[in-house]
Amino acid sequence: MIEEKTLNQIIALVFVVALLFFTYMILKPIFLAILFGLVLAYMFNPLDKLMLKLFRNKTLTTSITCIIALGLGFVVVWFLIPILVRQIFDAYVSIQAFDIIGFLKKVFPPLFSSQQVASTIESAYGAFLANATKISMEKLTAIINDLPSFLIKAVIVIVVFFYSLRDGDKILDTIRDSLPFKRETTNRFIFKSGQITYSVVYGRIIIGIAIGILSGIGFYLAGVKTVILLSFLATIMSILPLIGPWAIWMPVVVALFIGGHNSAALFLLIYSLVVITLFENVSTPLLVSKKSQMPVLLTFIGVFGGLLVFGLFGIILGPLIIAYLMVLFEIYRERNKKEQVGA
Repeated sequence: MIEEKTLNQIIALVFVVALLFFTYMILKPIFLAILFGLVLAYMFNPLDKLMLKLFRNKTLTTSITCIIALGLGFVVVWFLIPILVRQIFDAYVSIQAFDIIGFLKKVFPPLFSSQQVASTIESAYGAFLANATKISMEKLTAIINDLPSFLIKAVIVIVVFFYSLRDGDKILDTIRDSLPFKRETTNRFIFKSGQITYSVVYGRIIIGIAIGILSGIGFYLAGVKTVILLSFLATIMSILPLIGPWAIWMPVVVALFIGGHNSAALFLLIYSLVVITLFENVSTPLLVSKKSQMPVLLTFIGVFGGLLVFGLFGIILGPLIIAYLMVLFEIYRERNKKEQVGA
């Protein structure tokens, strides 16, 4: 016979496991929306603190900050997204119209010495375009079908953003009291995690957006048509480790030279080398200290692993997860060293 105390413990354990399971099921579909709201709150926290100095009312300043953020989001969704979609289709049409095979024959004539090889390359290129079109249409259809779910997640992002911004100190105190570490270890973990979060969000995301804007100015002045699309791609490339905006502006410079637009190509080349590269090399050391920067290898693994698991938002989430784990390892290693010295 099972004792009553043991039976009560089993029932309590089953109850807790059931609660955790159902909580997981509830949070799973909105997990990324919650995280996105938290990241937005972190990004706009400096603005909120500035507002607080002016108005002295936390709820009011948070409301103003949220209105500013929503205004920026409205501009992006209402004006920039339609332009981006249109430029994606324009780029696709241009790629289809461009005689890539003829270009390759001129640049790499040995590849087309055999008719069989030439036919294989042409077939592979045609299959690539067809497959890219199919995937793009499937994604577009999925976005339209998921519109109600998207609206719900957008509301969750806004709510999490507002309350995280307003009650951030209370949330941090709750986390500090809930972590199963000593107070000294907990404070160190939160401090190091804050440094890493700042490094990822400001050292990559904010600087990446700024580089995308600067790249867009260069593309516009050079007379490039798909400015929004290329600026978006330059932003993504700037955020990704070991790549950078050169992966976008360099092909554009080459394309301008091939198209006979030598003056525009030369201008974009000089602009990119001077303005964009200089800004990239100067801004990161100014905004992010060396102590809080993640090793390139960990950033690389975090970004691309995050992309595979979480999609586009994984660019932020992936490095943060790995960074927090490395912080725990670092704190554990330092504690072991202290214990060994003390022994």
